Amino acid sequence: MHCPHDSLSPTPKQDAAFAAEALAVGELAHAAFHAGCALGADARYAPWLELLERIIQAAGPSPFHLFPLGDGASFATAAVHAYALARSGQPGLALELLSQVVQAKPDADFARWGVTWLEASGIAESTPPQYALPLVTSVLSRTSPNETQGLAVLLRIVERIASQHPENAGVLWVHGTLLRRCGRGDEGLAVARASYDAQPGWLTAVQLATAHRELRQVPQALDAYRAALRHDPRQVSVLLDAADMLCEHARVDEGLRWYEDALRLAPGDLWASASSAYWRAIHHGDTDAQERLLALADTHPEHERTGMLAADLARRLTPFEDFLPLRTDAGIHALRQLSLQPPPARRGPPSRVTLTTSWLEAPSVLLAWELQRAWKDFPYEVDIQVQRLQQPNPRLPTGPTSLTLWTFSETRPTRAVPPPPPAFAAAVAELAARPFQAERWWREAGPLAAALPSGEVTRLAHVMVHPPPLRGRWSAWSWLQRVQVAAVFIAARVDDGWEGSPRRELLLSLAHGPMDWTVDAALLALARIARATPAAHEEVLGLFRELGRHTREYRSYTYTLTCAHLQLPGLPVAERAALEQQREALQRGEEG
Repeated sequence: MHCPHDSLSPTPKQDAAFAAEALAVGELAHAAFHAGCALGADARYAPWLELLERIIQAAGPSPFHLFPLGDGASFATAAVHAYALARSGQPGLALELLSQVVQAKPDADFARWGVTWLEASGIAESTPPQYALPLVTSVLSRTSPNETQGLAVLLRIVERIASQHPENAGVLWVHGTLLRRCGRGDEGLAVARASYDAQPGWLTAVQLATAHRELRQVPQALDAYRAALRHDPRQVSVLLDAADMLCEHARVDEGLRWYEDALRLAPGDLWASASSAYWRAIHHGDTDAQERLLALADTHPEHERTGMLAADLARRLTPFEDFLPLRTDAGIHALRQLSLQPPPARRGPPSRVTLTTSWLEAPSVLLAWELQRAWKDFPYEVDIQVQRLQQPNPRLPTGPTSLTLWTFSETRPTRAVPPPPPAFAAAVAELAARPFQAERWWREAGPLAAALPSGEVTRLAHVMVHPPPLRGRWSAWSWLQRVQVAAVFIAARVDDGWEGSPRRELLLSLAHGPMDWTVDAALLALARIARATPAAHEEVLGLFRELGRHTREYRSYTYTLTCAHLQLPGLPVAERAALEQQREALQRGEEG
């Protein structure tokens, strides 16, 4: 039906309000449509159900003209039609229609109505499984393991269906699943075995494998997974399930072989790629695998499994020593999400995106957008609207500097230095492309620094805002971060002195510069120097304390500063404890 509110994308609460307004003026079909839309979000919400009842009652003894079926009928209209059928004593027709709605609109909540109807005496037994099971499985997918009462209701319904259809593969599957969910694993296994014996196939073999797996019977589960592959050797999900099980039971090398088989069948599969990288990093200490996983999490934020594994790996490691944490700037979050969008059908000038931020973003955020456009043919430009400036002014140096990488026109940054000579960019790119581990990079930076022309250390800083072309698997923004850290690590190895040394002048200038990722990078290099050079320790410690006192609003590098500060030796116990508490709080904020 045509609705004047279609263009508004209303919330369920707004849909309910529209329904009430339409009912008040007698527009019953309009009211029924919006009531259905609201109930799609929560089919059991009493005030909305009461509203639907009032609409149906207002229509008289035959309300079906309010929600006509046919071409173009919305899911809400069809669901409300099913509700009226059940209400009028026609549960069979109601369940058939509602099953179609649930399969067409799986994110809607209407299946709960169907489960209630199936509970009535004789209904579950008389309803064909192809109509009943989609309703049961939809509700099951929304029921947590702790909702024992809800699981028990579903199990009773399925047992009644199974009494009439004892050899139906779908019924056996759901029956076995519910038995296991209800803590009756041995009975679930018996049902799974009967299902496979009755109808051998990859699906029933997987059910049998799952039943064994949940009882921690790994050899038997593995046999069943192999049986599933004999029925259909191209089922990647079987390979993934078996690999997950083997790794979870400390048979990691076997599991990795199953992941490799999955990747041969489905190159680039995210589940297999992320899981394989995770277990190689955890079990074998493989830093290249560690970086593969973090890169996947960075470029595929929509993939839940990848994000979960990357977060678990990060919790086991020390940030900025074992890995470079992913950027969490608001502008990078928006860039990461937009990069997932399919390119427009017709290419023209870049579209402009306006992003409003609570405070000034680091200039490197805008540089990352520019690099994404240059390197990835990204079809967007960004305008960042800043609601307020932090204090002290993040566009100004926080101390004496001999080099500034950024200038500003209002809140718009511009690079203040020219591109570097090719030799400097090449040296930085070489280090940035290697797996990150701070001690390893520090060691490898020495020969790269020694090979560069002497007396031109500031050219390395130019690379930080004119990065070399992207290498490897990284996103544009992560490559920029790696380039900046690699540049200061090489700069920090150009000499071994401190007082009056070129590296001191450059790194302190960068650390005092306008708020940016380049400050983060300088702090990490200074922490390494302070650990290796006693003459630098007190000055670096004083700088970190000063920045910590006066730049708490500089979220661009508060986390990096805290972690770098913790790398310094000889901290007083109370200071270290306070920093560790702050780091944990910042990590919770980034993860949440």
